[in-house]
Amino acid sequence: MAGSVVKQTGGEFLRFFVVGVGATLLHLGVYWLVNWLFSLGPANALALTASYAVGYLVSFVANYVVSLRWTFKTQGSMRKGLGFAFAHAVNAGMHLLLLNTFRVLGAGDALSLLLIWLTPWLVECLPVLGRPESLLPLPVYLIVVPVNFFMVRFFLKKD
Repeated sequence: MAGSVVKQTGGEFLRFFVVGVGATLLHLGVYWLVNWLFSLGPANALALTASYAVGYLVSFVANYVVSLRWTFKTQGSMRKGLGFAFAHAVNAGMHLLLLNTFRVLGAGDALSLLLIWLTPWLVECLPVLGRPESLLPLPVYLIVVPVNFFMVRFFLKKD
């Protein structure tokens, strides 16, 4: 019985990871697009936060639909939708708090310098990767993804 739960949770986490990668790429794509369209840089803290939130909202909607139907293979309900929204509200708060904490600490600058030093060819091919504000979400994701899995699983699997 315990092995079955571990196997089920492992499969769910793998699907969650795949969906999360897609949602993350969608989130980053919207964030980068908005930053590019409005020429936002590190000095525009409020605008960067807003563009990050817009990307999060777009990925949230897509994530909910796919999480229900594929990741956790369950039907939607008002209760599950509200639980998912609550989990993601907490998640969004963590994202924004950590994004701005890492911005103040200069994590984006450190990551961009490291990336330029380690893979100058990659930054040359994709200049967006050399911009500190473009890399700020990376350490955020390392913290919030595992926390979010357990919160979302709790709300979507709970009957």
